[in-house]
Amino acid sequence: MGASLAVWQPHAEAGPVTSLAEALDRALRIPGSAAALLGDLSGDSTLSARHPKAPEGLAQLTARSSLAYARAGEPPEELVLTGRHYTSLMQTTPVPTGGHAFVQVTLLRAEANLALARMALPDIVLALPALLARQRAATLPRRKRTETGTAPPRRAGLPTATLQRIIDSMKNI
Repeated sequence: MGASLAVWQPHAEAGPVTSLAEALDRALRIPGSAAALLGDLSGDSTLSARHPKAPEGLAQLTARSSLAYARAGEPPEELVLTGRHYTSLMQTTPVPTGGHAFVQVTLLRAEANLALARMALPDIVLALPALLARQRAATLPRRKRTETGTAPPRRAGLPTATLQRIIDSMKNI
């Protein structure tokens, strides 16, 4: 009997990326991946994950140079930084509201295949603009609803006469 060969298929994931957690999970399932970081280049929101054997903070540490370069000017579509033990692979995509979303994967040089990692990231990075927009919308403050299910009417501001009295009383202080 010969040895069986398992071939990794870059687009073998079923269906589109539906959540930021799934995007991180897919990035970590890339062979040789030690950590992943994704978010908005404006710095408003970043999420990270790491392999259990990887050091704490590895994603942020290895992404520091990539993020600084991408934020300094027009972000590159792809950026690869190589070190002695790790390779940092970042891909970006424009966001419709302006700015760029990114996914950065830290790969173990001894175990990873950069070409396969490059083929796996587009599915993740292209889903990020919609996922980040959905996350922002979910975190916006919302007005409470009444028992009928409608929002309560907006209260009018203070009457002008009241505001004028407050301003006049503050002038005397």
